[in-house]
Amino acid sequence: MNTDNYKIRWDLILKKEIDYLSKKYPDIDVKNNYTSIINQLTENKLKSKIIINKNEFIGYAYVMKSSEKNDRLYADVGFASRKKINEERLKTFFDWLIDMSKKEKKKILLNPIFNGNELSDKYLINSGFKKMTRKKMSVNLENYTYKTINTDYEISGIKNVNEALYADAEYESFKYSSDKFLFSNIREDRINSVKNLLNGEYGKIIEDASIILKNKGRIIAGILSSQISFDKAFIVSIFVKKEHRKKGTGKYLLFSVMNRLKALAFKQAFLWVNNNNFAVDFYLKSGFVFEDYPNEVIYFYK
Repeated sequence: MNTDNYKIRWDLILKKEIDYLSKKYPDIDVKNNYTSIINQLTENKLKSKIIINKNEFIGYAYVMKSSEKNDRLYADVGFASRKKINEERLKTFFDWLIDMSKKEKKKILLNPIFNGNELSDKYLINSGFKKMTRKKMSVNLENYTYKTINTDYEISGIKNVNEALYADAEYESFKYSSDKFLFSNIREDRINSVKNLLNGEYGKIIEDASIILKNKGRIIAGILSSQISFDKAFIVSIFVKKEHRKKGTGKYLLFSVMNRLKALAFKQAFLWVNNNNFAVDFYLKSGFVFEDYPNEVIYFYK
């Protein structure tokens, strides 16, 4: 059933999902985040589809455009219960989503299906979706010991950094990795993402704990940290271009920032990492541990 010409109570449809996510992420105002989505769905401003069988509500799907990355669409799919899932119903939703992806030439990203089960997970993978799991890692800076480390590269801060050159270098570092999907295929989008980052999208950037490394005037590595609370920092970006790895560059960036954050009286620093990223072992050896926090699971189709 296409909902374009119907008035649907999306607040009721999404209530269980919102309640579930609110319990899962108590530090996030999930209900507030969904307010705009519900309003847009109610006003038929978002493409959506629901399944009803003999007047019984079965499931829903809707799609949103990204406000920052114009190469993708964000989808949400859910069922009234796990027992309502079968292959035919999954096909109804995902044929619709994949067809939309192909017509608009955009990636589809979605979090796990609400009330999903083993069948729905297998269906996604068999339909061409890839699964990415990102984990939160943190380090206790109170127990951290200052490290002395040097680099032969040119060191600079982020003040007056050229956002385009930073975005280009960051993308070059990830474009052949499993993290590539995090970045837009459109250069202008990537530049705007860096601008938003520097303007405080994930907290105020700590200039004294953010570093750029250059080789012959070109950016080859960087790390940005932001302030989340008075004593907690978020390492929002860290990269080293491929040809400059295995030379202690990443170690220089990370330890230099940890030294500076500790000197600034921060007690904790955290970051997010793809569990397939080779950097996981590096972070563990550097004193980071996995936090007792829900993993971020993302499915994407391109």
